[in-house]
Amino acid sequence: MEITENIKLAPYTTFKIGGSARFFCTVKDQFDALEAFEFANKRNLDVFVLGGGSNLLISDEGFNGLVARVENKGIEILHEDDSSVVLKIASGEKWDEVVKFAVKNNWWGIENLSHIPGGTGAIAVQNVGAYGQEAKHIIKSVTVFDKETHQILELKNEQCRFGYRLSIFNTCDKGKYIIFYITLKLSKTAKQILSYRDLQDRFPNKNPTIDDIRKAVIEIRNKKYTFPTQAKNGNAGSFFKNPILNKSAFEKLKAIVAQNFGQEKALLLDKKKFDEEGKSKIPAAFLVEISGLKDLQQGGAAINSNQPLVIINKTGKASATDVLNLAKKVIKTVYEKTSIKLSIEPELIGFSEKELNGIMN
Repeated sequence: MEITENIKLAPYTTFKIGGSARFFCTVKDQFDALEAFEFANKRNLDVFVLGGGSNLLISDEGFNGLVARVENKGIEILHEDDSSVVLKIASGEKWDEVVKFAVKNNWWGIENLSHIPGGTGAIAVQNVGAYGQEAKHIIKSVTVFDKETHQILELKNEQCRFGYRLSIFNTCDKGKYIIFYITLKLSKTAKQILSYRDLQDRFPNKNPTIDDIRKAVIEIRNKKYTFPTQAKNGNAGSFFKNPILNKSAFEKLKAIVAQNFGQEKALLLDKKKFDEEGKSKIPAAFLVEISGLKDLQQGGAAINSNQPLVIINKTGKASATDVLNLAKKVIKTVYEKTSIKLSIEPELIGFSEKELNGIMN
């Protein structure tokens, strides 16, 4: 395995932002992983495991350690019967190619997760979700390399402790594992999930094919996640999480929205929220928009006016500092106007505590 020095990381991220890695290598199996960690341990270096580069913002200073990029490939059918199929997928596979493969074979369960950038490993880290589907509903297990014991382990779904945009891989066991494979169970029986308004509006007859749903999701995401004048702006996907509120917290928010923005906006909030498991998921994009931040820009970074959840590299030359300062303004303003403190989705790499002030607290 080759380990190189001073490699620019921006081209390896969907944001196209970030400084250089002091050391860089590609990892395809546990033997590569072991070699990478032995190299890092001898030099007392931190290790950052890089996947598809989505949902990530790297500092302008880069990463002063070893970046190990996972590049394993392959899709294997472990089991198939009349009702379902079980797939073992390498984490280095592009996620949307996996969805495309499943849709082509008429296997249901991930079609609503179409057109999400990045590698397959990331869907377990974030418990990726979109339009009513979540990774936790189709993941059977995750095959990992334990950095401490140097063993390959298979973690069952319940061991991953999936929640809204979280798992053990980005919380209690963050940095402990390298994800090599994800095992999914998909259905051969049609089960359309059209609970989100965008899809309800597209399919009033409630009976689209799996291919219809994939095409619709791609069209919706292309419209929302690109900038009106420049379709190829780098971004990390949704930058802000949708707040999840209990009933009393939602009623409090609704009253604040009515007071600060009028009763019409409060009624619109009622329509836009999405109720599940006794709580209300509030569109962060709605809070950003009513707070007057839809067209906010900081240096080369800007809010995507088509989808205010997203911060984009508008000029193609935005710095990580531009992005952070823009995010801080959004968090501060939304809190002042709605009393809701937005949380961010992307992983932040290489930043100092001072730089993260206002983002992480």
